[in-house]
Amino acid sequence: MTATTPTPPQEPALPLSYPFPLGENGQLPPLIRWAQANQPVCPVAMPSGARMWMLTRKDDIARIFADPRFSRKLDDPATPRIAGQDITTVGRGLFSLDPPDHTRVKSVVSGFFTRRAVGRYETLVRSHAAELLDAMDDGPNPCDLVAGYTSLLQMLVMREVLGVPEELWEDHRRVFPSASSITAGPQETATETEEIKAFTARVIAARRRLPEREDPLGALLRAAADGTISEEEMFGTAFLLFFTGSDGIIAPTTTGAMILMLNPSQLRPVLDDPGLWPKAAEEVLRYFHNGVLGFPVIAREDVELHGVTIAAGDAVVASMQAATWDPRHVNNPEKFNVRRREDAAATFGAGPHYCLGAQLARLYLATALRALFERHPSLRLAVAEQDIPWRNDIMFVRPVALPVTWSEGTPA
Repeated sequence: MTATTPTPPQEPALPLSYPFPLGENGQLPPLIRWAQANQPVCPVAMPSGARMWMLTRKDDIARIFADPRFSRKLDDPATPRIAGQDITTVGRGLFSLDPPDHTRVKSVVSGFFTRRAVGRYETLVRSHAAELLDAMDDGPNPCDLVAGYTSLLQMLVMREVLGVPEELWEDHRRVFPSASSITAGPQETATETEEIKAFTARVIAARRRLPEREDPLGALLRAAADGTISEEEMFGTAFLLFFTGSDGIIAPTTTGAMILMLNPSQLRPVLDDPGLWPKAAEEVLRYFHNGVLGFPVIAREDVELHGVTIAAGDAVVASMQAATWDPRHVNNPEKFNVRRREDAAATFGAGPHYCLGAQLARLYLATALRALFERHPSLRLAVAEQDIPWRNDIMFVRPVALPVTWSEGTPA
């Protein structure tokens, strides 16, 4: 689908219809910028037919996500959905629990995702990145960076992080990345959800036949065995780790590579000073939030915000990219700046459901981009930027292909 769109009309018709046309080169959709300025609690019509309230201001998002009057318990069949029987229907995973249950389940795996804990994965990412870059060097030039690097790297890394048994690697390759259209209808959405559930069940069954491993899935299996969490909580959380560890990683790696190629004046200082790679990755995460809207929270009671009554039972969604582009908090948010002082924390949410994998995402992205551009500092787009094929109708929007080329004989 086309990524770019003209500035929206002064007063677009409400409710806004999701998914939104993207901004230039995948930037924040103009309709979201309009809502942020003019309609901070904005009605949106979802592909499922549900109506939801969209928040676009950083302070509002942080307030609502920390407010116990809103619930993330999404496994009720009557819960409004973005796209039908999507992943929020998988019961009692981390996305669908409120404290104290959420706190109890999260504590089982949170130790694997601290800043210190994820540091051990840097060598893993570097090793697999080098293998893929070797294969790129031996293949065609130009090539598609998505097919040759960003989609394969996440698969190779996450199958080890999450302990996918070798006999299921082909299943893993077949099921992920998952990118069915959120506008394709309830049957396709439900089918994709069921495929991921079936894969998760096969991994769990295989892991139970193998010696214990000290990894997130191993911890979930032990916690289910000793009664700390239920079988349903174990399964739902394992499902979410597989889902968010796929598409949610491919998207920023792809858009990060693209924005650095489009901004050579920002890439050059990072290549000159490798200590800037974490800041470059942070700015990529601030600049793009490839999940345009996050999963909903549900009002437990009537709540008033900006003069709008969010009624009990209403669903509220937030744009995290709008939070990281909020001009009340970020100077010149549309400018990509690797030396920016503001961080990307808001892209990972707020409140109890702040992203479990935030530190892993930061490390992975900085390592993957560094490996790519240190191997090929001359990397550049092989097509005009306006010809990059984007999709805005998938959960994590991104270019579906990124044709690139590089000068032969660049440093290895």
